Amino acid sequence: MKRSVSSAAVLTAGLLSGCSMTGPGQLKVHEALLYGGTQERVVWVYGTLGGSSSSLRLGGQTVELRAQVSDPVAVPGTLSVNGKATYRLPTTAMGPKIAVTSSAAGTFDVRASDSSVAAVYYTDGARWTRLAGVNGRVGGQAVAGLDGAGNLNAAEATALSRALLGQGPLAVAVLAESNLPDAPLAVEPAAQEYLRTGLYILPNVVSLPVVPGAVVPSPGRPVPPKPAPAPVPTPPTPGARVNVTELASGTQASVQTFGVQLATTQAEASALYARAYGRQTGVPEAARVGSSTIVGVFLGQRATGGYGIRVLGASASGGVLTLTVQVRAPAPGAITTQALTSPWTLVRVDGAFTRVNVVDERGQPLPAGVPGGGDVR
Repeated sequence: MKRSVSSAAVLTAGLLSGCSMTGPGQLKVHEALLYGGTQERVVWVYGTLGGSSSSLRLGGQTVELRAQVSDPVAVPGTLSVNGKATYRLPTTAMGPKIAVTSSAAGTFDVRASDSSVAAVYYTDGARWTRLAGVNGRVGGQAVAGLDGAGNLNAAEATALSRALLGQGPLAVAVLAESNLPDAPLAVEPAAQEYLRTGLYILPNVVSLPVVPGAVVPSPGRPVPPKPAPAPVPTPPTPGARVNVTELASGTQASVQTFGVQLATTQAEASALYARAYGRQTGVPEAARVGSSTIVGVFLGQRATGGYGIRVLGASASGGVLTLTVQVRAPAPGAITTQALTSPWTLVRVDGAFTRVNVVDERGQPLPAGVPGGGDVR
């Protein structure tokens, strides 16, 4: 019996000694280490599979590699990791690296905390700009996204740029690789190439857009009085389409729950703008009301970035305005800023209204269909 157990043990040991990670061919590992408002390590694994799957050890964990899945952050040549487009881990907490504010003139006030900041990018939520410097008042150049940031290749830069759009105004600082607090992951079998890029995400950058034709107040200079508004016409025929124009949108309203606010006078419009820009350091002058109604739609507070709301159209029936809106929410596993947001949009519609209904694209009333929504007020 002892001899049998001993033989089994030797056989088991022999089998185990012959086991090893069967990584893919042409193995490469690229990672983006995100700090600040987004603390996440995004790892792309490149390679070719000899069969339907392969195994790899990343940071001491055995993972399964298969053909890539459909996902916004998947890039050509990469493999899925445990069924996901990328391998994700949290990054180490890091103190502030940059402070950024933008001005209506298209310049930026930038302050880097130390020499580890190599470059700074900015997005207003829709477009990207690369700043001309990392300290002082600087200009910027329009760019397609984060192309050229650190060691990111073009496809990786595009994927990250798209993931960070729509999360309000934010700045992205490119950090020197030698100053990153997280060490490279252990990879077995060894990768032919291991590239790393550190990015510090600064959400909620203060940005004050200028309303066309508006006078932006400056310290010590009062805003000239506006002419009296034109007479308000009769509301559109019941059931008629109503012209609607988007005035502004953002993510930092002083609003906790889903809500709608109407403005038919200039004083009401100013109060509406103050509510929309409530968590910023200044409020631009409100758009002219004239013979129209300005409507603010507020999504309410959310725990992360990636949320937004947009008015798609408007109609009127019996003096009641109906707005059709589209609500955007981050997809499961999306890269989002980990900062409180309160998305909003302001639109101007023809005619005067005191009552409004809000519905989604299927005609369902909101806030019932709004994630975490509250009462309309």
